[in-house]
Amino acid sequence: MTRLVQVDLRSGDRFLTCWVEPRVRVGDQITLKNHEEPALRWDVLRVGTARDSGDIKRGWANFVARGGRQAVSG
Repeated sequence: MTRLVQVDLRSGDRFLTCWVEPRVRVGDQITLKNHEEPALRWDVLRVGTARDSGDIKRGWANFVARGGRQAVSG
């Protein structure tokens, strides 16, 4: 199963949180091929714990089903 990590990124004055492959480390510079600006370089500020992609999608589906922007604990 594919594993992903949540990262916090910065490019200039823009910030982004997203899920990527667990090969990145804090301090790396990466590009996001699915971003509207795929050549833009992002600095990795934080890397979370690796999770199975199925767990992430299942959690997201449950969150959306509950109405979206509610506080999520845990």
